[in-house]
Formats: sequence, C-alpha cells, structure tokens
Amino acid sequence: MHIQVKPQLQAILCALAVPFCALLIHPYAETGIYDDWSYIKTTQILAQTGHVVYNGWATAILGWQLYLGALFVKLFGFSFTAVRLSTTVVAIATTWLLQRTLVRAGVCQWNATLATLTFIFQPLYLPFAFTFMTDVFGVFCILLCLYMCLRALQADTPASTIAWISFAALSNAVGGTARQIAWLGVLVMVPSTLWLLRRKPHVLLIGGLSCLVGMAVVFGTMHWFNQQPYSIHESLIPYSLDLHALVNVVTRDIRAALQLQSLILPVLLMFVAPLLKPNRRMAILFVAGILFFALTGLVLFHHHTLNHYIAPFVLGGSTVPGMIEDNSIIGAHPLILPFGFRVLQTVATIVAVVSLFTVLFGNGPRPSSLPGRIASVSWHDLGVVLVPFSAAYIFMLMPRATILSFFDRYLLPLMVVFLLVLARYYQETVRPRLPVLSAVFIGIIACFTAAGTHDVFAMYRGYLAAFQEVRSSGVPATAIDGGWEIDGWTELETVGHINDPRIHIPRGAYVYQAATVYPAGCNGYSLVPVPAVKPIYALSWDPAQCNGQADFPPAVYRTWLAPHTHTIYIVKFPAIPGR
Repeated sequence: MHIQVKPQLQAILCALAVPFCALLIHPYAETGIYDDWSYIKTTQILAQTGHVVYNGWATAILGWQLYLGALFVKLFGFSFTAVRLSTTVVAIATTWLLQRTLVRAGVCQWNATLATLTFIFQPLYLPFAFTFMTDVFGVFCILLCLYMCLRALQADTPASTIAWISFAALSNAVGGTARQIAWLGVLVMVPSTLWLLRRKPHVLLIGGLSCLVGMAVVFGTMHWFNQQPYSIHESLIPYSLDLHALVNVVTRDIRAALQLQSLILPVLLMFVAPLLKPNRRMAILFVAGILFFALTGLVLFHHHTLNHYIAPFVLGGSTVPGMIEDNSIIGAHPLILPFGFRVLQTVATIVAVVSLFTVLFGNGPRPSSLPGRIASVSWHDLGVVLVPFSAAYIFMLMPRATILSFFDRYLLPLMVVFLLVLARYYQETVRPRLPVLSAVFIGIIACFTAAGTHDVFAMYRGYLAAFQEVRSSGVPATAIDGGWEIDGWTELETVGHINDPRIHIPRGAYVYQAATVYPAGCNGYSLVPVPAVKPIYALSWDPAQCNGQADFPPAVYRTWLAPHTHTIYIVKFPAIPGR
C-alpha cells in the first residue's frame, strides 16, 4: 500500500510535541510523583537482580513496563528521571499511533491531527507522560489493539487480515501486563472484530485461536500475579453494595461524564457553530437542554455550595490545587484555578454538550449533503468494535466509583473513543474540517497544561529540597514526614514494603496500626501505611502548622502559573504516643 509522506509527517509532528514540551518544562525530580515511587523501586530491583519484586502498593502487574524501565536503568544508570524517560518514549509512540488510528477510522488528516493534539495537551495525559505511572502504557496497548483491528477490517487479503487480527490479540495479551484493564482489547475488542470477520472461515479460525492463546496468557498472568508476595489484588465486586454505594456510582458516573466532555472542549465546542443559524427544532432542543441543566443546578445548589458542582468534576488532572491532585504535605496547597475560570469551564462544557445533542437530534445537515467524505470503516463496524469495549471499560470502573479513589486519568481510553467519534461525526454532519478556532483553543490549553506540568515537577523538587535540608543536619529520613511520595520511598528503603491490609502473601506481613489522633493542623493520615516513619519534623505549606516552624530555612521554588513564588516550611511534628 502506498504511504503518503504528508499524512505521516503530521503524525510525526504530533509525536514530536511530547519531547518538545519536555525541553520546555524540564520534567525532572529525583523523588516519587504520585504512586510511581513504588513502581520505580520494583524497576530498580529488577535491573539489579533480574527478579520482579512487588512492595505492597502496586495493584497493576506492571509487566513489560518494568522491563522497559529496567532497560533504561541499564543504559543510563538508576535515577527516577532515567526510569521515567521510558514512559516518555511510549508517550511519543502513543501520540503517533493515535493520529494514525483516527485516520484509519475515517477522520480526515486535519481533524485527526487536531483531535490528537486535544488529547496530548490535556492535563490527563501530558503530566503523566513524564512519570512512571501505568496510564500511558495502558492507553498505548489499547490504541495498538484498536489500530490493528481496523487494519484487519481494511486488509485486502485473508493473509493480511489473519496477520493483523492475530497480532492484535497476542500483542494486547502481552501489553496488558502493564495495566490489566488494557486486556479488554483481547477480551472484548478482538472478539468484536472477529464477529465482523465471521464470513471468512480461515480468518475466524486462526484469529479465534490467537484470541484463545491471548486469553490463556491473561489468566495465566493473573494466576502468577496472585501468588506473588506483596502484590495487591482488587476485586471486581464493589466493597459494599448498599444504597450509599449505588448513589456514589451514579453521582460519580455523572461527574466523570461531565469531566470527559470538559476535556475535549476544543472539538466539542465546534458543534455550537450550526446553532448560529438553527431551525425551529434545534432552537427548541437547545433551550430545553439549557433549562434542564439550569434547573438541575438550582436543585443541587440547594443541597451544596456551587463550588461542589463546578469543574473540575473529578479528582486528578487539572485540579484546583494543581495539575496533579496533591494533598501530600501538611497544609493547604496554593490554588491555581480561579473560581471564575472554573465557572467558565463549567458553562462552556454544558453549552457544548447541549449543542452536540441539538445537532444530533435536531435534523441538522445530513452526511450526504457534505462533500469530501472519506471512505473508511463504516459506522456500524466502528460501533461493533468500540461500543462493547467502552461498555466493558465503564463496567470495570464501577468498583472504583463506589469509593473515593476514582481519578479522571481513568477516562483516557474513553477520551480516545469520544474524540474519534466526535471528529468523524463533525466532518460528516457539520463541516469537512474543524475550524481554526479549534486549534486556537488547543493552543490555549497546551500553554496551561505545559505550565502546570512544569509547576508539578518544580513542586516536587521543592519537596525534595526541603527534605534534604533537614537530612543534611544528620536527621534520618525516618524522622521526617516528607509527604506521601517521600515517606513511601523511605518505607521501602527501610522495611522493603508498605504496610497495607490488602497484602495476603506472605501471611502476617501486614501489622495492624492503632488509630492515632493527630493534633489540629497535623493531618498525618499518610503515615498509616509507613510505620517506619516516626517524624520529628514535617514539610508544610504553613509555618504555623503542628508545633510551629523548626530551625531550618524553608525551601522556595518558582512556578509559571500564579502565584509564582511558593514556600515549603519545615515544622516540628508533635510526639505521638506509640510511634
């Protein structure tokens, strides 16, 4: 098949946006970020010993992610930055693959490029492209499977079809070892594609056998993981199934849906354009939609403050305190999202969602009326591939929706699906190309996300500077509450594992810790899983917290987003009986 240079060039330029951002924002910090300290410790041990050793915190198997990280340790020596560089390489590949997948799915080059840039410049993706979290690895595996399924549907010969569908099944079986939910590729997406290919007996036979082999790898890997010391298992069944849990599921699903729409605004907002000259039906639908959200908002506002219901709707990226949800050290993190900006984002999201439904149900332009349509996979075939996968993915998130640890980064695979569907639907019902205004919005979001990502790493470098200031005086690491990431690494260096009640192998590894009541201003909640840390000092945003400021100079760092100067203080931690 002849491959044009220009389309490939657009995908390459999209991919190069990731390292370009890295050169601008300097994403390095020799300390853990979020949960990646646990995964990095396992990678360090793998590079040293050749064995995968869990430490009581990872619920993901990690799989090939560990081996790729260990390769970078072998090449550059151990450092947090060296290990994280492996994620950046995968993020570059993911970006290229997303643009090519969108084109394969029938989205024109321009629209595919804008949709790809919308994805990579969101706070859900770019910051995690420079950490060692599993989210980027999971998206890459799902995208690779989708790309190969599309290639299988578009292949010219049975041999090519067999090759693409077989590789989709087997590669996803291996790729899902990094993040188990990516296995929905071989478990759902590949069987859905085989259903579309069922009229080709040889394809169905060999593809089906490959799928069975992939499923065997999935269940064999899970059995192995369940036997590993200090591995953490999460049940598919929610922790509780009472009325409160059901309410949590419904409310968090609604909030997650709104968060997903707010993240794709550069594409979604373009559906406002047809409403500039609406027909009567569209006008009625739009007004009815706005009234529905307005009345719902009034009802909700009666029970909670407005702050409870405006963007960001789910914890994680683009949170009020920072680009990555952070409540690690003592005190309140300075806010970066002004209240007015959050209200504006909420209003824009509601208007965009209502506009989409207005175009969808308002008898707007039909696809046949627009020139330049791209011959591609049919909507029916896309639906067969994507709808079962999306439904299964949402179902797998349900247990998380019953508890507090539901983060918007879990929405990344669904964001891919929504961008694909919206970009193609737009070009077939509104205009062949997304307007330049969409690119302007992407540029604004890109500037904010890049600045916020820079500030995240600056913040963690500030944590580390304050922590090392205390260490330089001879105070041991176990006597400092340096925040969750630093404390977790200290626990692993001291004991070798986190003290988590979910640890079942080896038996007795978890040691019950009696509940401790901390004085006002000293949260100390992050100390429960790290009993080796018995702090005398703690890092804090406020010098008046705990027993007041200690005799150490504070660490000061600067950020691109206001407020530009931040100070991290060292405070005296109160003596806690039994610790």
